Formats: sequence, structure tokens, C-alpha cells
Amino acid sequence: MKNKIQVLPLPKVAPTWANPFSKYPDAIRVPMSDGKVIRYVMDVPQPAPVFRSALDEYTELCIGYERSNEHDV
Repeated sequence: MKNKIQVLPLPKVAPTWANPFSKYPDAIRVPMSDGKVIRYVMDVPQPAPVFRSALDEYTELCIGYERSNEHDV
């Protein structure tokens, strides 16, 4: 069932910055014509992993002393 009445955003938004060095607001609160306030958060794309293939070469690497069984002594 679709909602036939669309709620319009009101023009006065409230921006918030998480850090003083942020250029754009990290979130905004938008009041709607039905009285609700909706919070929108900036979606920052994260970079893809770059070292994954390089680190996979070291999965069998032993760091420190190798463990020895009592029978090998």
C-alpha cells in the first residue's frame, strides 16, 4: 500500500558539524510539514582495502619462537 500524501520538508534546516575542521555539515535535521523532524547524516565513501593482497602473503608467517613439542626435545 503506497502512501498517497507526500510530506514536504520545510525550508529551515538545522546543520550540525561533528568537528571544527569539517567543511560540510556532518548531519542536518529537517522539519517536515507533518511536525516530524528527520535527521540526515552525510554518507562518506570509505576507500577500498589496499594492503589486503600484500598482507595475504604473510598469513603463514611465524613471529617469535616456534612452538616445540615435548617429544622433539
